[in-house]
Amino acid sequence: MKHNFWEYSRNIFENTKVSSHTGFSGDVKKTGEKTNEKTLLKLFDIGPQFSVSYSPLYRETIPDLSTAIIKHVPEALNKQRDVHGVSCRLLFEGNIDEIQKSVRLKKSQKSDSIRNQTRDCQKFVKTRGYINDTLSEEEMMFPIAYSIMAYKSPEQFEILLRAIYRPQNIYCVHIDNKTSDVIFEDFSSITRCFQNVFLASERISVQWGGKSVLTQELVCMKDLLRFKKWKYLINLTGQEFPLRTNSELVRILKIFNGSNESEGILKRANKDRWANAGQPPHKIRPIKGAVHVTVNRNFVEYSINNHVGKDFLAWVQKAGTVPDETFFASLIHNPHLGIPGSFKGQVETDYSLKKPFLSRFKSWRDAPNYWPCHGHFVRGICIFGLGDLPLLARRPEFFANKFHIDYQPHILLCLDQLLFNRTRDEYFGRLQFETDYYENLEYIKNVV
Repeated sequence: MKHNFWEYSRNIFENTKVSSHTGFSGDVKKTGEKTNEKTLLKLFDIGPQFSVSYSPLYRETIPDLSTAIIKHVPEALNKQRDVHGVSCRLLFEGNIDEIQKSVRLKKSQKSDSIRNQTRDCQKFVKTRGYINDTLSEEEMMFPIAYSIMAYKSPEQFEILLRAIYRPQNIYCVHIDNKTSDVIFEDFSSITRCFQNVFLASERISVQWGGKSVLTQELVCMKDLLRFKKWKYLINLTGQEFPLRTNSELVRILKIFNGSNESEGILKRANKDRWANAGQPPHKIRPIKGAVHVTVNRNFVEYSINNHVGKDFLAWVQKAGTVPDETFFASLIHNPHLGIPGSFKGQVETDYSLKKPFLSRFKSWRDAPNYWPCHGHFVRGICIFGLGDLPLLARRPEFFANKFHIDYQPHILLCLDQLLFNRTRDEYFGRLQFETDYYENLEYIKNVV
């Protein structure tokens, strides 16, 4: 019997005991809150504690042993994804003593450089535990394209790539032209180990707030269109990390059924950014959003090749300031353009079931949906710290932004372990990802 997400959430608030296969268990605290949509969405924000993969999106299942006996076991799933020196379990439980101990730990020194590790690609891929298997027919038949914008820390980029890597997906990596030759060669040495990971055809010198931020995205989008099989594109930076497994992303995107996903802000938009640009072409209403999007192939083709997309690109570049936060969001939220998957409803992202922003989880200091930051703020955005792990484990978004490998690095390693454990347990039928939350989203059904 399938358990509805909302029924499951209601049971939790009514003091249901949740079993566990993940190493810890216990009763969830009883609350007297009235169970409604607003209360249920708080499960993602403040808990309570969940004993099945630390999240309300999962249920423990009993695998079919007859199938498990004959099931192919990818080599990477036979290994543990250990994190030395800390207990990730205690960190995800919010244990204060473990957080304080882990904060004091320095990042372990790598025994070998990235370039030396990748001299033998076969050994590198095996040693690092890349999942070089499609894992399921559903995933094999639904390849995802990724564009990754990076400029520093090849080590952090490699942790991200390993987390999202599957052989059926395709990955374009753009390295800022200002990046030193030494660092660029480290990035290049990683990409050379994979047939489906490549460097962008053009390197752009990126300046925050200028058109170059958007240009680098478009370079990778154009490059990715050469590959015919992918269904959706997700754009990333090197300072982000997935909250969903590849299997979960595929299931969600199939539910989206072509819907494009981005932030859309009209009432609170920085309209001064385009105040002096003149009238937008083709009756387009400018919308502020984020550069982070999850978009179907038709949207990418329109953005790159359609004359309307090209006209609007010229307009936002003329506007000058932060065009990357206007271009994608406006195309997605102007349904009269007829772009498949564009949104037809009320624009404003409200972070509820009506119009959430699921492509990315971010915590801005001055945002209406502010969450406490247990790391520290840099230019107004939270650099997540170890104390944020319980919240990150609960969130329904696809990826989280942002992380710095030189700041409390064990947060990335523990998230990586959690994602690996979810991938492994879903593959062996021990963990079930519940999609009811995504199926009940209103905005994905109100599209062109």
